[in-house]
Amino acid sequence: MAITIFCGPVRSGKTSALLDWSKRQKNISGILMPDVNGTRKIIDLQTNAIFDIECKDAANSNEPLITVGRFHFYTAAFEKANSILMHALEQNPGWLVIDEAGILELEGKGFYKSIIKAVEIYKQDKTTGNLLITVRESLCADVIAFFKLADCNIINNPDVLS
Repeated sequence: MAITIFCGPVRSGKTSALLDWSKRQKNISGILMPDVNGTRKIIDLQTNAIFDIECKDAANSNEPLITVGRFHFYTAAFEKANSILMHALEQNPGWLVIDEAGILELEGKGFYKSIIKAVEIYKQDKTTGNLLITVRESLCADVIAFFKLADCNIINNPDVLS
């Protein structure tokens, strides 16, 4: 199985490390969710397109939102990100990156659909590439159990990957 979990504490620089690592990779697809000037964004790793996912003014937004803790995310942005991931799965990238699996995904929301599909493909060796999923340290065991990833490789630094 070519599935790797990149695990680390909250706000420890996981996404920044992945961004640096991803720039050195060829044939990489997927999404990163960095904090840019205090707001969460999505980066499409194949096109480098960046779009908003976090709504900073939920009280005045007319768009459907998903709320987790103190954060409000645009439902349409999750749909767009899932579409990017599903398209990437069809391309058989060397690396497919999903940043991240967290509380929403454990509730069947967020990137859940993409993770389920990707895990199915990578567990059954239907691709020659690798899947990399970011998970915060406090949820690592829960995500592994929920998505049935007992045989995955767990790392704390993406630089150990080729």
